[in-house]
Amino acid sequence: MKQFLDFCANRGGGLLGTWLKLPTLATVEMLGQAGFDYLVIDMEHAPHSLDQVYQFIFATQASGMAALVRLADHSGSDIQRLLDSGADGLLAPRMTSVETAERLTRQMVFSPNGERGLGTTSRAGSWGLTPMADYLKRGDEQCLRMVQLESWDTVEAVEDYLEIPTVSGVFIGHGDLYLSSGKSSSDPEVRKLTQRVADAARASGKLSGAAAATPEEAKIYTEMGYSLVMVSNDATIFAKAAAAAVAESRAR
Repeated sequence: MKQFLDFCANRGGGLLGTWLKLPTLATVEMLGQAGFDYLVIDMEHAPHSLDQVYQFIFATQASGMAALVRLADHSGSDIQRLLDSGADGLLAPRMTSVETAERLTRQMVFSPNGERGLGTTSRAGSWGLTPMADYLKRGDEQCLRMVQLESWDTVEAVEDYLEIPTVSGVFIGHGDLYLSSGKSSSDPEVRKLTQRVADAARASGKLSGAAAATPEEAKIYTEMGYSLVMVSNDATIFAKAAAAAVAESRAR
């Protein structure tokens, strides 16, 4: 398990990751060997059960990457168990209000500053072997608590989300932003807003995240100063490689 926020700071941002959607451990190992810095295990748009996510967290970290998890919804019912499983951080999708962001991220912080319960005998506490002070410090100071801003109104309110003490990062969701605005990630207005998110996060001393469809787009976000940049996802990477292999073989 990484000291994730220190890892980000030491690298100076620009960490490269991808979404984990395929329910197979082999994919995790291959992505680690490919050189990704972290994976985001997707519970929102993939059919992963809690048991599977537990195994993915272990496999991701064993493959040399940080293991982040995107929550399925706003219920917060899985937060305690995901953190007890040793996840390096959580992403909360589709923020609709500052109050929702505060409610969810408070569940990721130990009492009295938050609502997370003590679980030192879990994997996060090395089954009771981690000293209490180290266990609490990792939970409060090293686990990422990132909220996804995915509508025009919420992205424009980025500074309000960054002011929440329990939020350690913001993530701009270009997919749903397109649905609410009709503007793609390459639209000049969207590019300007995307830069604003990175700048606001940097000014507040917090992290920023963005997802790209292609390596070319990922490079744009890295150059904007994003802390965490995601490129494609495991399923699409495999599907496109397979389709290209078939097309090239038939052409020859």
